[in-house]
Amino acid sequence: MKNKLKNIFFRQVKGVDNQELLKGGALAFIIKLCGMACNYVFIFLLARMYGATGSGIYSIFQTVFQFFSSFGKLGYDILMVREVARYNALAQWNSIKDLYFKVIRINIIASIIFSVALYFSADWIAAVIFLKPGLTQYFQISALGILPFVLHALHSNCFRGMKNIMVYSFFQHVLSLLIIVLLLCLSYFIIHDRKVPVSIFVIAISISSFISAWFWIKKSPVFQSGTGEKIIFSEKSAIAFSLFLTSFLQVVRGWTDTIFIARYGTEADVGIYKVAFRIATITSLTLTAFLITVAPKISELHAKGEMKRLAMVVQNTTKLIFWTSAPALLLFILMPGFFMNIFGDEFLSGSQVLIILTIGQFISAATGPVGNLLMMTGKQDLNRNIIIGTTLFTVIINSMVIPIYGITGAALVNVAGIFLSNVIPFILIKHYYGFYTFDAKHVFFIRRKGFLKQP
Repeated sequence: MKNKLKNIFFRQVKGVDNQELLKGGALAFIIKLCGMACNYVFIFLLARMYGATGSGIYSIFQTVFQFFSSFGKLGYDILMVREVARYNALAQWNSIKDLYFKVIRINIIASIIFSVALYFSADWIAAVIFLKPGLTQYFQISALGILPFVLHALHSNCFRGMKNIMVYSFFQHVLSLLIIVLLLCLSYFIIHDRKVPVSIFVIAISISSFISAWFWIKKSPVFQSGTGEKIIFSEKSAIAFSLFLTSFLQVVRGWTDTIFIARYGTEADVGIYKVAFRIATITSLTLTAFLITVAPKISELHAKGEMKRLAMVVQNTTKLIFWTSAPALLLFILMPGFFMNIFGDEFLSGSQVLIILTIGQFISAATGPVGNLLMMTGKQDLNRNIIIGTTLFTVIINSMVIPIYGITGAALVNVAGIFLSNVIPFILIKHYYGFYTFDAKHVFFIRRKGFLKQP
């Protein structure tokens, strides 16, 4: 039966690239869906057990944690996706091994430094930035999770570079969330304290980090003999630094709204806003799923100089993302109150915010893998500059809008930032590579045997 279904699939989908895209994307989507299910179970339990205030505290902790963790990763996790994909295509195992051991040393040192920095600055961050001294202990607990979080991201992305999508997706999107849900359910019968979710996160990411590191050492070609070019680590570090700035600025842009809401509003405001945001991200679920597959594919095709195939893969990816995102867009716009009420009556006030944020997520999904295309084809500096500009824009506008319009203003600024950060690279890709990621004629051409472009 399995072989019969496989043969039907390959007869309907022509071309190795399309088959790889759909197979990897579908697998990543299914695993991502499982991870998202765990995530929403966690959000539901968090909201029901600790209310909007408890959800808000958790979101504030995540904001600070992600900020400091970015300095622990320093962009090397994203670098490994690109470089492992390239060396894997050329079977240069020694190069992967050499780069891996250089990167992990730097990540360990940087993570320890910024864990210590977060622990001792926790009181200042809580009192001065958020005007909420009671948050100090949450930040101090989270400092213990930075090192395992960084190592988990590194090993997961190494598997992504190897195009082992199932392993990457499970480690990145399911494992830690599954552990968190199980521990939170268990805690219901033992203790009710708002520090529990933060502590559970640290425990879960530590367990996940150990498992992903063990699996990489056992299953990767790191310890195999083979050929490989000599690594000039200073060049790799320069690329990683550019990727780090991009990633870091994305974190800043993505969490700036949370910071300003927390400063000028209440923990409950943060909780309502972040629940609406997490529901809205369902719209871009397939975007993140297909990016897992398409990013190393872009790097591989660019390294081989096969730009026509690259354009076909990117446009097919965008078409798939567009049509799989549209149903969620319609549901959340038509029934926002229904989805917000699932988490409790106090979350109903975020219905309008959900509509606004959903539109922003759909813009991101419809433009396709624009940022990944630039980063995976050597234009990471250009992508970084775009992110710098859009980040400055969102920070400045958020500081002006949120104190007056609260979470609704935050949602509008979020959409404006998403629009700029996707439309600008969308136009530049046409300039540099001669094609648009969103080809309207192709996207709206619906025919069973011609849904995807053929090689």
